[in-house]
Amino acid sequence: MIRDSDAYKEYIRCMVGEIYWESPPAMYLFQREYMSREGALLFALEHCQFTDTFPRWFGNIIANCPFIDARAYMIENMFVEEVKDPTIDVGHNESMWMFAKALGASEQQIREYVPMIVTTMALHYFDNVSRTRPWLEAFAAIACLEMLTNAPLAARYGQIPGNSSKPWAKLGLQREAMSHWSAAEHADHGVGEDGPGHGEDALALLARYAVTEADQDRSAAALRESILVHKYQYHQIGLAAIELYKLSV
Repeated sequence: MIRDSDAYKEYIRCMVGEIYWESPPAMYLFQREYMSREGALLFALEHCQFTDTFPRWFGNIIANCPFIDARAYMIENMFVEEVKDPTIDVGHNESMWMFAKALGASEQQIREYVPMIVTTMALHYFDNVSRTRPWLEAFAAIACLEMLTNAPLAARYGQIPGNSSKPWAKLGLQREAMSHWSAAEHADHGVGEDGPGHGEDALALLARYAVTEADQDRSAAALRESILVHKYQYHQIGLAAIELYKLSV
């Protein structure tokens, strides 16, 4: 069944909610009930792997994308991630490193960190998708993954996005160390004067170009698979962080 643009966007929102927010990964349990510096450092070191590679996947998709507005969106997103967020003085990857350093990591430790195997597997998965899938499916899997940071959608299920500053505030870090989360709230959450957020922006582009039934179905399937990979990865990271909390008490 072919859906019009608004119906398709709502279909995607509901799919994301059912897959992810109805039963979120253990990372959220860690944030709510088991927050510790040790667990937060583990998360930070793992997530630095993601923030370092995420913009590169856009580069792969751009090479295969024939539409300038979609390319422009991805290039702008890459700039925010790699170079400078408009609300802070650095990009999202550097601000994530600042968070890890505030928790005790050295730059050398971040650079030389060997991630959990589930993270290695997930990063290889996303890289492969971005290189080998048709651009629209790859865009759905990578760009629309940012639907997971959409605050209004998470609120439908009584949740807040994992990149909210609120759970990390429990760590008592200085403002500069928390800049990654304040920037993420502006860029991703889609509330108030900050606009729809990266996830909704990506979804609007997906709906613009997924105009056949086959394109809509394949793009939704690509996003569904991508979310499940991400969810499993952060479930395992969350479980490991919870275990560190239990060992510290």
